[in-house]
Amino acid sequence: MPTRYPPEFGELRPSQIITTYGPGAVVDLEHASVLMAGIDDWIVANEEAQVVDEPRLKSMLGVQNFYRPMVESDGGFKGIPAYLFPRYMSCTRCHRLARYDQAGVFQLVGKQYRCLLFHGQGVGNNKPLAIPAPFVVVCSNGHLDDFPWSDYVHRGKPCAHPPTKLTLRHRGKTGGVDDLWVNCKCCEVGRSLADAFDEDKRTKALGACTASQPWLGDNQAEHSCDAERQTTLRGASNLYFSRTHSALSIPDWDDPIHAALAIAERTMTKVDSEQKLKQFLEITDFRELESYDIGQVWRALQQRREQANNPTPPTPLDIRREEFQALCHSHDTRTASEREFETEPVSLGMPFRDYIEQVVIVRRLREVRVLAGFTRIDGGLDDYLAYDDEPVEKYKVQRLSKEQHFEWLPAVELRGEGIFLQLSESALRTWEAREAVQVHTKKLAAAHQRWLADRDLPDRPYPGPRFVLLHSLAHMLIREVALDCGYSSTSIRERIYASADSDSQPMAGVLLYTATPDSDGSLGGLADKGNPGTLPDLLDGAFTRAELCSSDPLCGSDPGELGHLNGAACHACLLESETSCERANRYLDRAHVIETIAQLGTHFFDFDR
Repeated sequence: MPTRYPPEFGELRPSQIITTYGPGAVVDLEHASVLMAGIDDWIVANEEAQVVDEPRLKSMLGVQNFYRPMVESDGGFKGIPAYLFPRYMSCTRCHRLARYDQAGVFQLVGKQYRCLLFHGQGVGNNKPLAIPAPFVVVCSNGHLDDFPWSDYVHRGKPCAHPPTKLTLRHRGKTGGVDDLWVNCKCCEVGRSLADAFDEDKRTKALGACTASQPWLGDNQAEHSCDAERQTTLRGASNLYFSRTHSALSIPDWDDPIHAALAIAERTMTKVDSEQKLKQFLEITDFRELESYDIGQVWRALQQRREQANNPTPPTPLDIRREEFQALCHSHDTRTASEREFETEPVSLGMPFRDYIEQVVIVRRLREVRVLAGFTRIDGGLDDYLAYDDEPVEKYKVQRLSKEQHFEWLPAVELRGEGIFLQLSESALRTWEAREAVQVHTKKLAAAHQRWLADRDLPDRPYPGPRFVLLHSLAHMLIREVALDCGYSSTSIRERIYASADSDSQPMAGVLLYTATPDSDGSLGGLADKGNPGTLPDLLDGAFTRAELCSSDPLCGSDPGELGHLNGAACHACLLESETSCERANRYLDRAHVIETIAQLGTHFFDFDR
């Protein structure tokens, strides 16, 4: 197995492991670069403390359990295992380039690797520091490997005078790859790194993809890969795009009895009647279930089994639809202190009442986020799955385990608050029927098709004007509410509920929420912005700020002109951080919400302010 780096050498938040730095991600720590190991090597030491329950998501993803990343086990192990990667390191003084485990070259001293070659009389910490090699090779199928340094400099031929002694150094003052050279001191050959980045030369220079999966262990690889290898910096943002799924805990799944059963039900496989359940609980010690009567436990257990054994598991769209219905309809809040889902419908005055059907303050919510896989090079497909019913296997998603069907996945649970806005269905249908809206939609749909074709991605229908309207409205409100709600814009997330016009159960809503792993993470500042005395001013301010952009008229130019999927949207007016947007800042257009200088007649909110 590859050398596993000591876990105390770096720290990550649990939510980062589910999103940015999950299995297969390269993480730059203070003293080294590591590759997060696959979940086969994770340790589930305390199931009761690590279990995360969300039956609908488990049914959708076809797994038995979710576990949060482990903080500490009884044996003293902390964190998530990782491997040194890239495996090549370079001396900061003599520029020697070699694998970290090559005998007589590098050695781990304290928390750093040091070069052992002759550098005066220094020993230990006085020896020159060795740093990870700057480049790795990847492919669009998600494979990852060390840059082929020796093959590259020798142009695919073996070294004429082994053992190979490589160096990596700059030969100029520009800092570009043209001036970065790898040399072999044995046979006196060298090569600039420019060919490794040249689209016309890199295929021959880098060779065929090895289909390597080093996050799953040493010598782990798929049978073959026909994708082209590319050179990238080890810390490049396109090296890892997590494929996550999430769901809100809604009635009746927000009942605390389900959290208790999540731990106990795996030992109840032979319990097939209420009487056997009573006998089982009498001879076992599940204190979490002591406060419930047998009838309650039996009904909840049956509900969970029906969900797990459902012959037609829910799709991401099904989960969104259930959440939308829960947010739109009020629920009994008499036991809200024990529940994970608490809502409060409020009224909204004119003129917004003609456009917004209802406003719901979400006093309490719980979200479960699950990591199901990842992609590399292009994350453009990630955002389709929120509304897509097709299997994820179609999308070149790399798995987290050696096993094709692993029984669990990593997850985190977050708690917080939010505001939900449901738009008027009748007003939406009138707006969608406008000629100006339909003409503008055709332009955006054409840009969408060009974007897919340029990336050789599977065909997908354009999300439609309804989604762009809701998405743009969400971004406007995130910017406005962040000014004085107590949360930064990066802490506020969107959740879009949209469905096609022909759908028998149309959806048109947006949830703005903030959630943290801490159960006390909700401060009330965001939810309070949904109050009738505050929300109208919030909406009015958001619309006023969005009318003009500092980048107009360029920002409001025809969609797709610059190869983008947006209309009137840029960093100055609508784009938000990746932590806030669930569609990677795509499908945005101010002109869908309010009137802009470039588009007339396409705005949904049409009244004097």
